[in-house]
Amino acid sequence: MGDPSLEQNQTVASLLDKGKKFANAEQVKKILLLNAGKGAPDRAAPDHFAGAEKMASLLDRVRGAASYIRDVEDRAQEQEFRTQELLDQVRADMLAARAQVQAAEQRTREIQIQANTLIKAAEDRAQAAEDRAAAAESWLQRIAEAIESEFAPGSDEAVAIRSSIGRAAVA
Repeated sequence: MGDPSLEQNQTVASLLDKGKKFANAEQVKKILLLNAGKGAPDRAAPDHFAGAEKMASLLDRVRGAASYIRDVEDRAQEQEFRTQELLDQVRADMLAARAQVQAAEQRTREIQIQANTLIKAAEDRAQAAEDRAAAAESWLQRIAEAIESEFAPGSDEAVAIRSSIGRAAVA
């Protein structure tokens, strides 16, 4: 097996690199740096058991820091997932709204065309009615002129009509 202080420094360096990604990374860095200097066994110390306790304590702290980092990564992934879901929902809502707008615009165009057609038909009917009224007026004018010319007040026809009206009224 390799030098324990080298392995410890590699672990500390790896955790420091991961810790740089997060908001509380500075706290993780401080914990690891404080323990990094204490982690190497004191070769001059006669009691190896005290060094083992320090190493176990450092290992617990490293595991705690790693657990904290994993928790932060999990929360970040969960938040990213929720954000992506929200973005997908917003996109779907925007597409649905766009489709509704397009359908409403199409319906408006159809209604406008239908209204224009109805207006044109009404205008055509009104023009035809005006043309018929003008023709009827023209005929009535001709009839009135014919009656006046044919039954002038001094004409024989006018006298005959008046006398027949008068006899009918007396009878």
